[in-house]
Amino acid sequence: MSEEGAQPRIFYGWWLILVCLLIQAVGYGTSLYLYSVLIGAIGTEFTASRFVLMMGVSGMLLLVGLMSPKIGILLDRHPIHKVLTIGAIVMGSGFVLMSFSSNIYHVLICYALFISLGMAILSPLSCSILLSRWFVRHRGLALGISALGTQLGGVVFPPIVGYFNAAYDWRMTVVGLGLFILLFIPLLVKLFICDFPEEKNLHPDGLSQGARIDALSAERISQESPPADVSMRQIFTSANFIIVVAIVTFMSIAYSGILANVSLIAVNNGATLARGAFLVSLLSLAGIVSSPLLGRLSDVLSVRQTLVVLCASAMLALLLFALATDYTMLIPAVICFGFFGGAVVPIWSASLSRLYDSAIYGRVLGASSAIVYSLAALAAPTIGFLYDITGGYQITFLILLSVTLLLTLATIGIRQPD
Repeated sequence: MSEEGAQPRIFYGWWLILVCLLIQAVGYGTSLYLYSVLIGAIGTEFTASRFVLMMGVSGMLLLVGLMSPKIGILLDRHPIHKVLTIGAIVMGSGFVLMSFSSNIYHVLICYALFISLGMAILSPLSCSILLSRWFVRHRGLALGISALGTQLGGVVFPPIVGYFNAAYDWRMTVVGLGLFILLFIPLLVKLFICDFPEEKNLHPDGLSQGARIDALSAERISQESPPADVSMRQIFTSANFIIVVAIVTFMSIAYSGILANVSLIAVNNGATLARGAFLVSLLSLAGIVSSPLLGRLSDVLSVRQTLVVLCASAMLALLLFALATDYTMLIPAVICFGFFGGAVVPIWSASLSRLYDSAIYGRVLGASSAIVYSLAALAAPTIGFLYDITGGYQITFLILLSVTLLLTLATIGIRQPD
């Protein structure tokens, strides 16, 4: 097909959205969402406190935050398909190496050094850069759909891995998981990933040559507007930034911390690890529903109203967790918690984009990411430590509930610009 020839009936970029969805499902589903399922089985062999068991997810999140800026530069300078392949090789190898662990610290090192790199690469970061090249007019829709993969991975992988843990053992499970990543992602990348639409004689959004010029010209005009003269200090000290980032950071702390402990919470309520793995999937399924729903809601409501809805759903989930005394009562708590958790990322980016000029949005989002990921990394071991000294999770739920209530009141200080 020539450059001026007829466009295909289905623009190839829409297929790339599906591919990116699958990549993110593997990247997040086998790391963050699978952690509590695997560490629960591993912890039965290596005696360790909950605090130590949670150090793996803590190190993983911390390194993801530290590595993401460098990976972004790498993705700008090198073909995306090569970076994705390297990420899959490192991540898959990490799971295979984990099977040879002789103590819990070997497991934690595999998570911190290998699986964290895979999670950082097989993530919305690389997929967003790829899809932004293929879409201009429909970029937001493309990114929103592909991001559902992060929740889909949490639906698919935990029950499968929970079954294999019960039928075999965790060592065989992580070997199988590593081999799957080593084979599936590189093959998917090789068959489908194209860095630019020009490689297939196409244009962004599947537009004709003339429409493509109009769309790109409009985007270029907006990018060439004079950047706002705002320092990082002004960003960090602005009331809107402090309030929004405080809420998003604490919501991320609550979500990542409890997510890493969900299977263990189920065990504490008399369930098996396999049934705990089902709760992780249920949590992710609720997130699939809420992510586009509350993302769309943020376009309709004000920033303050959107954040109040987010905090209210979090408080309801935490209250249900605190009241749960058996596995059955955990189910509605998990559904509500997943609904709130799936909305954190879209509301985070949408809120800051509406409060700050597009000329400084990148700096604002980057500054908030450094805070959110660094502090969220402390959540899981802190919750594990509270469990070790209290013998339960009730105090954790009550502390999170109280702080969320205070942050809800803090939304009064948000000032929506004209």
